[in-house]
Amino acid sequence: MAKLVFKRDSQFMNKMRKFDIYLNESKTEQIKDGETKELDVAPGEYIVKMQIDWVESATHRIQIGADDTVHFQCGSRLKGMKILKASSAMNTVDEYIYLEKK
Repeated sequence: MAKLVFKRDSQFMNKMRKFDIYLNESKTEQIKDGETKELDVAPGEYIVKMQIDWVESATHRIQIGADDTVHFQCGSRLKGMKILKASSAMNTVDEYIYLEKK
């Protein structure tokens, strides 16, 4: 069985909020602050993104084989003084919430 592994940074920004994991435009799972989540998926092509409210991460199109494991890192790019820009970052894809394939 193929696996998708999501590791979320532990951060002050959105500490008490869960991120929604979307596979092929369908909300599949949620991930908490500092959590690692493994999803068993069928082999094939997937479109993967994260979302919190209306704010989205970048979208990744992946092809996964039967015994493959694909790792993702997620969190917020708003750290330190950048937290003060939170309201303007909500309209920017992949800043308020990011998703990177590792």
